[in-house]
Amino acid sequence: NAQTGPIPTSLGLISPLETFDVESNNMDGNLFQPEYCGPDGLTEVVNFRASLNNFRGNIPTEIGQWTKLQNLWFADNEVTGTIPSEVGNLVDMNAFLFYKNQIAGTIPADIGNLDKLTWIDMEDNKIVGTIPDEFYSNLELEEVIFKNNSLSGTISTKVGDLSKLVTFWASFNELSGGIPTEFGNCLNLDELELQNNGLDGPLPNEFGNMESIEFLSLENNELTGTIPSRLFGVNLIGLRILYLNDNKLTGPVPENYGQSPRLKDLWLNDNQLTGTLPLIAEGEFLFLEELLINNNDMTGEVDDSLCLIRNDTIPGGNLGVFHADCQPPSGGGSPQIVCSCCTACFV
Repeated sequence: NAQTGPIPTSLGLISPLETFDVESNNMDGNLFQPEYCGPDGLTEVVNFRASLNNFRGNIPTEIGQWTKLQNLWFADNEVTGTIPSEVGNLVDMNAFLFYKNQIAGTIPADIGNLDKLTWIDMEDNKIVGTIPDEFYSNLELEEVIFKNNSLSGTISTKVGDLSKLVTFWASFNELSGGIPTEFGNCLNLDELELQNNGLDGPLPNEFGNMESIEFLSLENNELTGTIPSRLFGVNLIGLRILYLNDNKLTGPVPENYGQSPRLKDLWLNDNQLTGTLPLIAEGEFLFLEELLINNNDMTGEVDDSLCLIRNDTIPGGNLGVFHADCQPPSGGGSPQIVCSCCTACFV
């Protein structure tokens, strides 16, 4: 659409209005104006959608009077200020989407009152502070996106209470502490993004319970310990992406790592892994496209079974990116790993 200019204040005169939708225009001005946000405004509104515009202004406390609201969408604008605690009055809210704005401050504890909330997305804002424990009281949550803010503190063990959770993105924040083992209770979880934080401790063995997981991204943290063998195998039959790179993981690559039937990308680079890369059986890694094991402490020779799944062999497979520490040192000597089919070698 091509609508421009501000929202007319006369909107407040249409008190029975239930749906207001001006998404994907070029409108500007203050998004929430007193003429329609006040006590005599849109008190019957159910859907308020204003994403993908140039709106600015704050979220007023009067928003709490829109008690019939189910969908509040104003993503990709220039809204500033904080999230008022009065948002907790919107107990019928199903989707709260305000990603790509400039909202600061903390997440109010009152947000835990939204027991019908299924989808919240606050990506690309300036939210600080911790994720309040009350947030995990919203047991209908399916999509939770905190990505690219400045959240700190830990992820509560109460995350395991969110049995309907499908997506949990909390990457690019300042979270710390361990990854709760209770994620293993989230049997419907499809995507878990926790990369680029300060998380430490081991990889939970309980990840092996997440039978619906397809995308697991944990890179660029401070994770330690070994890689659980339960991350691989038929229990996680849908796992396609596994990013564990840039941590402090130790020990060998699990012997059963080839038993992930749909794995496409396996990034293990920039850790402290040891041992020799295990061979794979015929029929394993049929879909693997990227295998990164460089910048570790691994040694030995890459087995021919991995060379046979390269995408430039006959009959071959899909492996097109294979990085290892197979470059001899500049001062001479043998490389850490002998590999005849790697696509890039590192020292």
